[in-house]
Amino acid sequence: MDGFKLTRMRLIAIAAVVVLIVVALVTITTYNSIVSKQQNVKKTWGNIEAAYQMRMDKIPAVSAAVNFSTSYESNLLTNITALRTQWLNEVGGNVNANVNTTQALDRNLTLFVVAITENYPQLQSVSAIQDLISIIDETENIILAQRVFYNDAVASYNSGIVTFPGNLFGFSQADYYQQGQ
Repeated sequence: MDGFKLTRMRLIAIAAVVVLIVVALVTITTYNSIVSKQQNVKKTWGNIEAAYQMRMDKIPAVSAAVNFSTSYESNLLTNITALRTQWLNEVGGNVNANVNTTQALDRNLTLFVVAITENYPQLQSVSAIQDLISIIDETENIILAQRVFYNDAVASYNSGIVTFPGNLFGFSQADYYQQGQ
C-alpha cells in the first residue's frame, strides 16, 4: 500500500478529472437535448405544412364535387323550367311541337324523379356545400392544433438555448407561429 498513497496532488488530480467528466457529460447532454428540441421544432413545422397540404388537396376535390352537383341540378331544373314555359307557349298551337316539348319535358322530369327516388345521380348540392364547410372546419382545426404543437416545441427549444449551459452553443432562436404569417 505504500506505492499508492493519496497525496494532496493526487486528490486534486482525481477531483479535476471527476469535475471534467461531469462538465463533459452535462455539456453533451445539454447539446443533445437542444438538438433534439430543434428537430422537434422542424418536425412540428412539417406537421403544419402537411395540414395545409391536406387542406389544399381536399378543398379543390370537394369544390369540384359541389360545382358538378350544383351544375347538374341547375341544368336539370333549368331544362324543366324552360320546357314547361315552352309547352305553355305552345298550348293550342302545333300538335307536333307540343308532343316534342312534352316528350322532352317527360325525359327531364323522369331524370328528376329517378334522381330523387333512386339517388342516381343524387341531388346533393346543399349536402355537398355542407361537406365543403365541414372539411374546411376540420382542416382549420387540425392546422390550429398543429400551430399550438409548433409553438410549444419552439418554447421548449428557445428555453433550452437561452438558459445555461445551452446559451454557450450559439443556437438561434426559432420564431413562433403568429397569426398573419
